[in-house]
Amino acid sequence: MSPSDSESLRIGNRYRLDERIGAGAMGAVWRGTDELLNRTVAIKELLAAAVSAAGAADAVEESRQRILREGRIGARLQHAHVISMFDVVVHDERPWLVMEYLPSRSLAAVLGEKGPMAPREAAAIGQQVADGLAAAHAAGVVHRDIKPGNVLIAEDGRAKITDFGVSRAVDDVQLTRTGMIAGTPAFLAPEVARGQEPTSASDVFALGATLYAAVEGQPPFGLDDNAYALLHKVATGAVRPPTEAGPLTALLMRLLSNEPEERPTASQARDALAAVAAGRTPAVAVPEGAGSVTGTAVLSVGAGAAAPAAVTQGPRTLSEVQLPAAAFTGPPPAGGGGGPVPAAAAPRPRRNRRMIVLLALIALLVVGAGVVIGVARTSSDTPAAAPAPTPAAPIPTAAPTTSAAPRTTTAAPTT
Repeated sequence: MSPSDSESLRIGNRYRLDERIGAGAMGAVWRGTDELLNRTVAIKELLAAAVSAAGAADAVEESRQRILREGRIGARLQHAHVISMFDVVVHDERPWLVMEYLPSRSLAAVLGEKGPMAPREAAAIGQQVADGLAAAHAAGVVHRDIKPGNVLIAEDGRAKITDFGVSRAVDDVQLTRTGMIAGTPAFLAPEVARGQEPTSASDVFALGATLYAAVEGQPPFGLDDNAYALLHKVATGAVRPPTEAGPLTALLMRLLSNEPEERPTASQARDALAAVAAGRTPAVAVPEGAGSVTGTAVLSVGAGAAAPAAVTQGPRTLSEVQLPAAAFTGPPPAGGGGGPVPAAAAPRPRRNRRMIVLLALIALLVVGAGVVIGVARTSSDTPAAAPAPTPAAPIPTAAPTTSAAPRTTTAAPTT
């Protein structure tokens, strides 16, 4: 269909096609007019040429279902940073989506023209994308294809997520064919590249990969014309720390964590990105699943070693993790106070062995004292040897063995 053909074409007797503004292998996007409401809209179509292409029946049907699914999912998402969906019209046996029109360029186009962005500029865009993702995730929708090409940037700096065509709601059926992976390899999360189902954490990784590309000039695992080779890199490789990200570095590495449970949620990412955009130090709490968090791990370029202190095993709190180490900084409590630090049951066999040795020593001392009494025939105050059991004083210091302290410190790095 040529632009001249569109001048007289109406979709659903309401929408006029004015100008084609984008196209792909299976579809095209038009700037159009809603003649009923007199407003400019964007209209996505499934290309007629694709529908009639020989041998492409499966691909066409999948594209048809994706367009319909994008319409259904878009209708349930109304958010400032998500392109709004207005209508779905079946015309000429093909579905057409009627969407919000945003005069804009994709982030991919902006990067292609201007090159990498400054970290704070990228963070300002990422904050908006993360906000839109948080709304989608709250509605039970996983986008599954966050990348620079699916982030629209308006002239006033507004950013909006588009193209929910491969997204999936929790109550949708699986539409991708067996053995197929939905998404763009360079921006996939490692677990998705390994064949696992995309989740909200996968979207967060893709957001991190998008921002990485924005500041570094290429995605975390590079680019490769061989999609299989690139998938292998994503599935098995480790992200190389960025060199141009500045204050965004530590947050990017958290977004790009290899383990999904170690990534922040979209809402946490939004808040941290807002901090970077404003010139503040970002703070991200480790999500549940990576440990019980009672404090916030402050992320900065050199904060990696300090952050694990906020994470503990099980229900233990930060203060409980620090308590055993503090208990050994001073002298033992009065009154044999090993009681306040019953650190663990494991040291008890060692304590029992020490007690046996001490009792044996006491017995020997008592016997020795008896011998001394018998030989020296001293007065009744000679039982001054009785204080010999004072070696029992080391018992409190032996009881709180320092083996408890390494347990807490080794537990911390499980972030």
